[in-house]
Amino acid sequence: MYKIFLIISAGLLLTACNTTYITDDGKRLIGNSAIGCVAGELLFGECAKGAAVGAGATVISDQK
Repeated sequence: MYKIFLIISAGLLLTACNTTYITDDGKRLIGNSAIGCVAGELLFGECAKGAAVGAGATVISDQK
């Protein structure tokens, strides 16, 4: 549970401070990875697998 808190906190801190070194696509990737982590933890008990699925889906949907 502590791992989930750290990942979500890091994502929120990086996306909420309006830094210029994180692009809009990067913010979307971080957000989807965090949501995937939470979903993976709730459904399967494995945050990393959920985050990987969320990140993978973002990368696939961003391809043009």
